[in-house]
Amino acid sequence: MIFSSASRLNRALLAAAVASSLTLAACTPEETGPATEAAVGLTVDAPRITVDSIGEGDREVIAYRDIQEEPDDPEARTMQDVSVEVAEGFTQEVMRADAVDVAAPAGGDVDTLTLPLTGSTSPAAEADPENEERPATRDVELRVGQPSSTNLEQTDDIRSAEGFLVGWRGEDNGEVSTVRLAAPVDATDAGRATVEQSLMKLLSLPVVFPEEAVGPGATWSVDSRVTGESTLLQTTTYTLVSHDGDTVELDVEVQQRPALGALEMEDGQSLSVLNANTTSQGTLTVDLTQPLPVDGEVAYTTRVIYGGPDSDVRVVQDSTTGLTFSPTAD
Repeated sequence: MIFSSASRLNRALLAAAVASSLTLAACTPEETGPATEAAVGLTVDAPRITVDSIGEGDREVIAYRDIQEEPDDPEARTMQDVSVEVAEGFTQEVMRADAVDVAAPAGGDVDTLTLPLTGSTSPAAEADPENEERPATRDVELRVGQPSSTNLEQTDDIRSAEGFLVGWRGEDNGEVSTVRLAAPVDATDAGRATVEQSLMKLLSLPVVFPEEAVGPGATWSVDSRVTGESTLLQTTTYTLVSHDGDTVELDVEVQQRPALGALEMEDGQSLSVLNANTTSQGTLTVDLTQPLPVDGEVAYTTRVIYGGPDSDVRVVQDSTTGLTFSPTAD
């Protein structure tokens, strides 16, 4: 290998995230579950939202209405129950320049983790300036049920992470300002890391609505930063298909590019980014009374090609992600 493998990169990124994190008091959900460690919070950069078209016909400002009016009364809560499949894959090849196809493939080899999630949204507390929190209106908390993986070697570790808590503070338009994670105290290191990585992948694609009133056919883009095998700048483009009451239908397209223009090799030399593109497709159904989409799938593969000066050798990296939302099976 010319440079670090995906697993080594993931460990380095996780260490960096923990080093820059802030510790928050864990929220205590009303439902019972395994004891968890103190929540670790990560601040999220504010995304840039650009409206490309306001659409046609009747236009409305779209915003979440998922805050529970009586958050302290568990019987009065409307809980979300949703199953999320998180598929991830990463490959790296070294080949001659004349053998490289610059276009990203539609998909790739992936491992899929299924996360049953249950939770609700409460009014957000005032921002804590000591933790560099931004003001927020919504506070979401979800608990992971018994997860499962297509990688059967991970079964015992994955099951040990049942009860993992994930939450975030955000605005009514879906913008997220702070993410928090709390692993079960009995989770193995491998189970904790795997579930945490999948939850962060889920949180890397929040559905954010513009502040402007929009109608069918409206399109807007959300620019954000995503950390994975490498740090990527991500542009997610949403197209409003329909808006009927609390139900919103969206088409989704994702484009990614490396945050850095070069990659350091183990021998100290650097490889420059020569090309980056993404192949994607996606549709989502959002219920504005629930924090996560209730149905749909978004899948995308990003191909990044690196090369050195005066060399016909290329390093090709493909990162594949898939998110599938569906009602939790009874």
